Amino acid sequence: MHGPVTDDERAADERAAEERRLRDERWQWGGRLPSERLRAVRGSNVLGLVAFDSDLVHALDAAGADVQRSVALPAACRACETAGLTTVPWVARALTALAEGQPLPPPFDDTARMWETLRSTPLAPGPPVRGATPPGRPPCFPPAPAGWAWVPASEPGDDGAKHHELGRLPESRPPAVSDDKLSAVRADVGHVPAFAAPAALTRPAPAPQVRGLISQPHFALPAVLAAAEPSPLEAAPDAVSHALETYGEHYPELLKEIRSFCADRSGGEAAPSSRRP
Repeated sequence: MHGPVTDDERAADERAAEERRLRDERWQWGGRLPSERLRAVRGSNVLGLVAFDSDLVHALDAAGADVQRSVALPAACRACETAGLTTVPWVARALTALAEGQPLPPPFDDTARMWETLRSTPLAPGPPVRGATPPGRPPCFPPAPAGWAWVPASEPGDDGAKHHELGRLPESRPPAVSDDKLSAVRADVGHVPAFAAPAALTRPAPAPQVRGLISQPHFALPAVLAAAEPSPLEAAPDAVSHALETYGEHYPELLKEIRSFCADRSGGEAAPSSRRP
């Protein structure tokens, strides 16, 4: 039987738990840890934008409040433009108020009234647009034991999805993997067949999303509301996220423009994104 947990063992467990937390957070934010500012606004749509372009989110964070506020306005304008709303008088008044730094006029001061006004406004039907699907990314893998690495599986899983497995690195010595270490990796993976050896541990890849047709005006109006949020760091990612959803499958056009706009206002180059489609 194992004796009482020692202080050293408890400290090691705490360090391991913190390493897992940081690993998961780093993956969630696109490969780097967020600033405390971003952590403070994670309740907004910022993580939704991270799924499409994490580098843009971190660039907006670093750019400062003035750039963030200046990005929110064109994002809302582009959303309304692509949804065919810029010529609707009550929407045009709201965009003018945003540009002038004024509070949003009715019906934007009451979301229920805003949606009711949209329902009663005759709009010409736009072209069919499918919803935006974020680019895929590898799952968050637990650390591999020395001499091992996560690699794509040679065969798809029973569900037809691409899987990864824990395989030994080429020309490496047979690693000494203790039962405790292997058990920890198995527990972190979450799905290990009872017969699995270390080289057969698998982790399923996320299933691809399929989006249907969207109503662009219903995504565009939240972009206007987002651009008026008091916090610039919430306003910019939220407005861009709603505008992105308004563009739907054509969202790369918007992100390219927003990256360039952000770079111009920041006095630097557009943020290179490893997540660009």
